[in-house]
Amino acid sequence: MTETGTGAPRRIGIAIAAGMLKGSYGHGVLSAFEDHGVRAEVYGTASSSVLSGGLAAIGQARRTGVDYWLGAAAGAQEKGMSQVVLDSIESYGPALRAGLFAPGAPEFLLATSKVTNAAAAELTQGPGAKELGKQLLRNVFAGDRSWVEENLSTVVFSSRGLPTGEQPALTPDNYDAVAYASTRMLHAWKVPAEVAGEAYVDASYTCSCPAREVAATGVDVVIAIGCDPFPLFRDLYASEEIADGSTIGGAQVLVIKPEQDLKELGVDYAAASADGLVKAYDLGVETGERFVAARAELLGLTSRAGRGEGA
Repeated sequence: MTETGTGAPRRIGIAIAAGMLKGSYGHGVLSAFEDHGVRAEVYGTASSSVLSGGLAAIGQARRTGVDYWLGAAAGAQEKGMSQVVLDSIESYGPALRAGLFAPGAPEFLLATSKVTNAAAAELTQGPGAKELGKQLLRNVFAGDRSWVEENLSTVVFSSRGLPTGEQPALTPDNYDAVAYASTRMLHAWKVPAEVAGEAYVDASYTCSCPAREVAATGVDVVIAIGCDPFPLFRDLYASEEIADGSTIGGAQVLVIKPEQDLKELGVDYAAASADGLVKAYDLGVETGERFVAARAELLGLTSRAGRGEGA
C-alpha cells in the first residue's frame, strides 16, 4: 500500500492492455516503474501482457527488458506464434509460478475468453479455427461482435481467486494452461487452448485490458497501460472506453499510452524490426519516467523520500 504526501493510504492497481509485439512499449513503462520502486497491489493482464505484467508483479520486468520481445519477434517468423508462447511459458514459467504465488505477492489477474457452447468449442478447436479467426478480425472493422456475444464470455483468473466459480483461482498447477489460453488468437495460433478440459481463446476478444476487474478488487487508482495512441478500449470491438480521468467502480483511472503509432518506429502487432522493438521499449521507459515524476505524490514516492527512504 502506497501513501500520499498527507499520509492517506492509496491502493494502486495496474492493468496492462494486450497488443502483441506492441506490448514492448508497456513492458518499458513497467520497467520504469520498477526502477523507481513503484509496485501495485494488483496487476491485471491479458494476452501478450501476461508475460510483462507477470514479470512486473515479481519485480523482474527490467531484468528481462526488451530481450523477450526480440526473441518473440524472431520466433514468430521461424516457428509461429503458438510455439513462441509455449516456449516463453517454458522459459519464464518457473520464475513466475514461484513469484506470483509467494506469500506477500500482489494479486495477479489473468483474463481469458471462455467458449460457452459445444458447437463453438468444436469450431475453435478444429481446422476451421483459422478462418473463424480471420472473420472475427474482419468483424472488428465492421463493428460486429455478435459471434463473440453469443459464444464467448470473459473469465478472469486470480491468484487469490475463491472456489466460488465467479472468480476462478489461478494456481501454480493451471498457470501454464491459462497463460497460453489468454494469448490464443484464432487466426494465427495453431495449437488449441484448454483449461480443465474446456475450450478458451484469446482474452482480447472479450477483455484486452482488464481495468474493470482490477478496479473491482478495491484499489483506489487504476493505471491502465495501452500500446496505441488512439482511445483505449476494453476489447477488440471497442465495447467500452477506458478513459483517462474517469472512474471505474470508485477507482480513479489514469491512462498511459504512446503519443505516436508504434508502427512509425517499426513495431506492428504481428511483425517488428529489432531496432523498432528497442525504440518502442525505450519510449515506454521514457513515458514511465515522466509519469512517475508527475505523479510521485499519488504513487507514494514523495512521502517515502521525505522519510529518507528514497524512490
